[in-house]
Amino acid sequence: MKKILVVQSRVTELRIERERENYRRTIGGVAQVEFVSALDESLAWTTPDTLLDGYDGVIFGGSSDFDFHGGRPDGDPVRLMSMMILSRAKNIVSYAMAHDIPTLGVCFGHQIIGNMHDGMVSNDREQSKFGSYDVQRTEEGKRDPLFANLPDAFVAQYAHKDSITNLPAGAILLAQSRGCRYSALRYGQKVYTVQFHPELSTFDDLPLEYRPSPHASRLIPLWVERIVA
Repeated sequence: MKKILVVQSRVTELRIERERENYRRTIGGVAQVEFVSALDESLAWTTPDTLLDGYDGVIFGGSSDFDFHGGRPDGDPVRLMSMMILSRAKNIVSYAMAHDIPTLGVCFGHQIIGNMHDGMVSNDREQSKFGSYDVQRTEEGKRDPLFANLPDAFVAQYAHKDSITNLPAGAILLAQSRGCRYSALRYGQKVYTVQFHPELSTFDDLPLEYRPSPHASRLIPLWVERIVA
């Protein structure tokens, strides 16, 4: 069975465990999943070959605790910690890309990998949103090995303040919406990122109008089956 590492960027115990439950549920029996914290200073961030040893793929999850901007002032501790997380993630993502290790960035992870490739991440209020929104595949998305398995339009769950505001270098745009210009990207052949949350089936603690997202929920198991495997 394939083995997936999920890197979490969260502080609140409830949200940490809830995210773990969501990934376990979404991945189901198609892979074994393990978790580490991006805040854990004891991990081998400077030697990614050690950290990724034995794993067939890596996921960088979302965060409700950290922002690259978030409307916060320069020097805000949350923004400074986000840059620390970015510096740790760069080593892992760069190593994974160089060694063809499948990588998936979700929400904050999407922004981390976009930032690495000269994507501007800012508190764009026209794009920030919380709830269920429609997503459309691009022509590139229709031809993509992963997104070709999804319909042309589907519902996804979003929860973000910051957004990528320009196409990062080397990125292929796979999906977008009126409220999110860069909803899904691919770098090379095995690095995918999405601004929405395919691991979520609903929002348990937000008073939002909700619509089911069965197609978006297929994305992670499809990623394991089609890209990791």
